[in-house]
Formats: sequence, structure tokens, C-alpha cells
Amino acid sequence: MKVIHAAFLRRISAVALLTLTGCGLRRDRAIVAADGEIFETVAREQLPAPRDGLGVPSSPLRMDSRPAGDNTDLASTPDRPKRLELGDSTDSITPGVTEVIVEQRKGILAALGITDGGPFDYPGCGGARPHLGPDSTVVLPGPSCPPQVSRYVTVGLPYRGASPILDKVRPANAPAPDSTAEMWTVLITESSVGPGGQQWRQYVSLFRRDAASGRLVVAERFLLSWAE
Repeated sequence: MKVIHAAFLRRISAVALLTLTGCGLRRDRAIVAADGEIFETVAREQLPAPRDGLGVPSSPLRMDSRPAGDNTDLASTPDRPKRLELGDSTDSITPGVTEVIVEQRKGILAALGITDGGPFDYPGCGGARPHLGPDSTVVLPGPSCPPQVSRYVTVGLPYRGASPILDKVRPANAPAPDSTAEMWTVLITESSVGPGGQQWRQYVSLFRRDAASGRLVVAERFLLSWAE
């Protein structure tokens, strides 16, 4: 498997880090580097699995290069539940860093062949839960819904360390990951829309630096909220 981070991502990150070097902001450079690794991992997870000769087409996908997931302006789903925040981070990025991250993400999406785009806009297409007719037995089709299923994914800015929200959603009998390694927490939203309606999911993922590979890998992932 081609590893973008080892070649293309290293080049694009070098440009991004050079842009920030003049500011002398080590924490900003760390966030840009971590975001590149995390965003690439999330993007790869969205790619279709091998079809094993079945020829089953995958649903059209677009990801937003803009940091989202904790930004209510970047997700459009009906009856959206209240978003959960990661908490106040000790890091604060300086003006211009978000633009650097967006450009880095655009490069990753282009290299993976994923469309960069914004959220759905189907105000007349409701949730994916079955809509029953008056006799409560006939399932009614979703009004104004598209004929084909499409997916949309957003990724928030990395939060340095393990967010306190993980303690609230982790099962009581599950041990917390070893905190001696570098860790980052991120919010990820996955939306879909099709003839059956819309669905929305928000996850929190903890990435931890793997000693063997030297890369950030998923240590924990939990579903926070959903709408359908």
C-alpha cells in the first residue's frame, strides 16, 4: 500500500512547517503535523474495500478539507442533536494555521482521489427512520431525497492529549490507554443521504503514537451522538 505520509505528505508538510517556522510556534507545527497524519488515516478508512470481483459500486464520497466536527456551520442534517465539545485545549493556534491545515488536507484528498466538498443540502429529505403511512404498515418514501446514496465526512482539529470527554463515554470496565505516548483526540462526523433519508453520526477518536511504526494510530473510538 502506498503510504502518503512517507512521501507526498512529507513534502506538503515540509512546506506547511516552513510557513510556520518564521513564527517560531512549535505547538502550531506539532498540530499541523499531527493533523496530516490523522486526516490521512481517517480518509483512508473511507476508501472502498476490495470488491472481490463482485463489481459492487461504492457510494459517492466527499470529505471537507475545512476542520469541522465541532463547528455547527459545516454539518447539515435535519434535527441535528446538540454537539459535544472536546473541551478547552491548552493549545491555541495562531491566525493562518487553519489555512495551512486546509491546504495540507486538500493535498491528501487529491492524492487519494477523494472529492473535497461541503455538506449536503436536502432540506426536504428527512431522517432515515421508517416513515409509516396512516395504517402504520406502509413505509412511505422520503420526500425530496436523492435517488443515490452519498456520503460526507468531516474531521475536527486535533486536541492535544486525551480529551476529558473520553472518560464520559469509555465503558466503566475498560482501561484507559497508556498515557506515556503522544496522544491526540479528534471529532469525526459521518453523514449519508439517499432515497431512504439522511443519517448523521459523530465519533470521538483517540490517536496514540505507536512506538514500533512511529505513526499515530487509533487507540479508541466511540460513538457520541447520532440523528436519523
